[in-house]
Amino acid sequence: MILSRTSLGLSAAGLAALAGLAAVTVFGGHLTSAFGALGDASRPWLVLAAAAFFAAFACTVAAWHAALTSVGARICPRQAAARLGVGAAVNSFAPAKLGDAVKIALCSRAISAPGRLWTAGGTYAALAAMRSLTLAALVVSASLVGAMPLWPVFVLVGGASAVAIAAALSAPLRSHERVALVLDGVAALAASPRALVAVFASTAGMQLARLGGTIAVAVALGVPHPVLAALVILPALDVAGAIPLTPGSIGVGSGAVAVVLAGRGIGMAQALAVGLALQAVETIVSLCCGSAGLAYLLRPSPRARQVAARVALVGASTAFAALLGFAVLSDVL
Repeated sequence: MILSRTSLGLSAAGLAALAGLAAVTVFGGHLTSAFGALGDASRPWLVLAAAAFFAAFACTVAAWHAALTSVGARICPRQAAARLGVGAAVNSFAPAKLGDAVKIALCSRAISAPGRLWTAGGTYAALAAMRSLTLAALVVSASLVGAMPLWPVFVLVGGASAVAIAAALSAPLRSHERVALVLDGVAALAASPRALVAVFASTAGMQLARLGGTIAVAVALGVPHPVLAALVILPALDVAGAIPLTPGSIGVGSGAVAVVLAGRGIGMAQALAVGLALQAVETIVSLCCGSAGLAYLLRPSPRARQVAARVALVGASTAFAALLGFAVLSDVL
């Protein structure tokens, strides 16, 4: 039986509700203290964290631009940033990583060849593999200082290797046209050393920028050994993002961060505050990039500019209202 879109939507909403209920059940007793910790957080360090996540987004744009041009896409960095920004904003509100599908769909329009959507999907797979490799490097660093075990490296490297092997030894698979197009998106990057180096450097820069932003959040909330904490937090956030039950992995990501920090002796309230602050900062950055991207993509139409400006205003107001709400709750509770 084929499920309708309505059924799928209701199922996704149900899963999100269950995830939210589970988060409240597990962490509800610590939320009051977590809000109090957020109210005491250092504002300058949180601003620095936001700047670092903006830098991570810029590095992501550079990686996508290099990968897309390797498959013949005609797209400038500003167009890439606008389309990726819209996808990032969608991920902040929609479950199941729908924003990533938006990124692929929007960026595929820059490819003029037939089957461009499938080729862009292959580019996305190549970028995901490169991200896994750079994340594996962070896990190795964390393992060397005893912050976490080494076994996740084998999973990350194994996934990236599977993508590379499929592209290199894909003769039997190329009998399927769509599979061949996906593999072409991966193989094109591997066939261009300049693009491959650019993607690797940009992806590594993205991971370092996210690491810096996470360190800044940890410092803002007074977490001891913030560098070690950040090395543990980033893999936990990526794992939580791979299980996208809620919009932007809200609740799931915060809970994952709280669990790994609590396992290192950090108080649950403080650990939960770090998770909430990280997701709040990332959401604000995504909304800002998405609003700016929407305004850029719709700029030829005066009416569209007005709509985009209103969306940007609502997004910014919502973000600042959320931060103000945290501060007010911390004072009230």
